[in-house]
Amino acid sequence: MDLSKLIQKLKNSSDNAKIRYLLLICLTFIFIYIVFTFFTNKPMIPTFSSNQNNTQQSNADKQLRTQYEDEQKSELRQILKQIEGVGNVDVMITFESDETKVPAVDTSSQKNTNENSDKEGSKQSNSQETDSSKVVVTSNNNGSEPLIVKTYKPKVVGVIVVAEGSESSKVKYDISKAVSNLYDLPMDKVNVYPMKK
Repeated sequence: MDLSKLIQKLKNSSDNAKIRYLLLICLTFIFIYIVFTFFTNKPMIPTFSSNQNNTQQSNADKQLRTQYEDEQKSELRQILKQIEGVGNVDVMITFESDETKVPAVDTSSQKNTNENSDKEGSKQSNSQETDSSKVVVTSNNNGSEPLIVKTYKPKVVGVIVVAEGSESSKVKYDISKAVSNLYDLPMDKVNVYPMKK
């Protein structure tokens, strides 16, 4: 069917007024929807700056974590080199998670007790106890952030040591024991291997 024939049928149709009316209603709803969505959109600039601050904080956290891990590896290498029979050392440390920060919490507790007695001498006691807690927040130039009371460093869950001199079972045991005691690890989480020559 040709488009011009379809338009001609619509013009000649007795339902022409109904179709025009429905078309007008549809166009009105579309116009209202477009106007509504245009005027209710929020500007993207605050969202961008918020995401930028989160990214900067995340990068700073990663940098601190990497610095902590490097310090641990360096200190472990230095102490293991001091063990008799140990030469060059290389270590790999596996951590359970990132550091955990514990915020200060303001807690309050309130207890209300009501005693009622009636004419017959019986007593009724109602008690209500409410506990509430909220994180203490401090303000600075960057906005507000929680007050941190304690920071737990990442927990070491495994260590691999590659050392010169660990071919000897005594040296291997001494290295395993030192690492196990240092990080409070079971001996099966500490692996010691001889270094290639």
